[in-house]
Amino acid sequence: MLNLGFLTESVSISGTGSMYPTFPKSEGVTDKIAGSQIVAEPKMKRYPQGFIILGRPIFSYTLKLGDIVEFENELTHKISSEKYGSSSGFVKRVIALPGQEIELRDGYVYLNGSVMPEGYTAKPRSTYGGEFLSDCQKLKIPDGYVFIMGDNRKASLDSRFELGLVKISDIHHVISIDNQDHYKLNWRNTSEDQKFAHTSTATPESFVQLLNNIRNEKKLTELKLNLLLNKSTSIRGNSILASDDFSVEATRSGMTLASSIRQAGYRNIILSEFFTRGYFEAEELIENLFEFPDAAKVLLSEEYQDIGLSAVLSEINNCPTQVIVIHFGGYKPPNYQKSDIAGWQMLIDNLTQIIPSWKQLIGQTGINQDKLDSLIAILEERLSQARKIHIRLSQNQWLTDQETQYLNRDKTLHSEAEKLITELNY
Repeated sequence: MLNLGFLTESVSISGTGSMYPTFPKSEGVTDKIAGSQIVAEPKMKRYPQGFIILGRPIFSYTLKLGDIVEFENELTHKISSEKYGSSSGFVKRVIALPGQEIELRDGYVYLNGSVMPEGYTAKPRSTYGGEFLSDCQKLKIPDGYVFIMGDNRKASLDSRFELGLVKISDIHHVISIDNQDHYKLNWRNTSEDQKFAHTSTATPESFVQLLNNIRNEKKLTELKLNLLLNKSTSIRGNSILASDDFSVEATRSGMTLASSIRQAGYRNIILSEFFTRGYFEAEELIENLFEFPDAAKVLLSEEYQDIGLSAVLSEINNCPTQVIVIHFGGYKPPNYQKSDIAGWQMLIDNLTQIIPSWKQLIGQTGINQDKLDSLIAILEERLSQARKIHIRLSQNQWLTDQETQYLNRDKTLHSEAEKLITELNY
């Protein structure tokens, strides 16, 4: 069918939010439900346009930066079927054209070495890389392809990820950047976007306030922002970036959750940690964490009372990188068995009875006084430590690290005492 560029067709936009704020998004629903909801039906011109006469294009349209395009291919069908439950094409924005060089750095898009002013994006400095184009990697767009992204950069599956570059031949509809005045009413003023360069995007106070609002709605106790946990998250975040080690085990850096907690001087019974790479603001971070059931369980747990957060910025291989680290600390009563408490009381009673008997042998002839002194010292040490441990257990308190270490030592002391008693009785 001949297309002179005058024909338009309605293209359905789902509520996934990848093109927000240009197009609306669904709120408070799952990905599949959002994918099935239609939030806009813009009129888009069919593409390509025109025809060829004597080798020259007539009434043709050449794609421009900022154009909104609808495209589909086998990959879009596969991704949409798996993620949203139905096969479809995608609607995104053209960010780089053939021959142009794109780089994603510090949350900005660089095109041929210059930062692009992107008023259509939902947030300033919100673009970070994916598995196809990672941060600080330059990519020259080959002929026949374009690099596309959604306006809502933190909620868009696009050329940064498995979708990769899009063939121009897969594009079927377009809204030229020159015909987007209606949508520009939703765009941002970009005049101050550069002031956010290399600054942290999330503060502990804003994150904890948002989290406590959710906890209050669910009748849960508020978490308290703890300065020592803020310090431990800073230590952990700086270590992650300095060593480029994003493993939970800290295999390269050696600075684990426990190590950073200890170095910060914080003490508690239950500890937990989240960390993520990217330029998330507090609200975005909350939404992201609640997407994962295990994370939501910790965020809404009554076992934790304290929380700390740091958004740490540095560079990895000359590439600006931010990691956000969150630490939780809480207390949980040990609930010892009555038999354990009774066992330590029995040990105290036995030692209290036998120590005076052995002391009566001090100075008597026929008794190895060196061995007797050693025995009494051992018995008195066991009695002193047993009293401390019994008090902890009786008050349902956790043992200190030193007291926990003593439990193994007590077994050794018991064996040494038994040996000395045998030797003294002969």
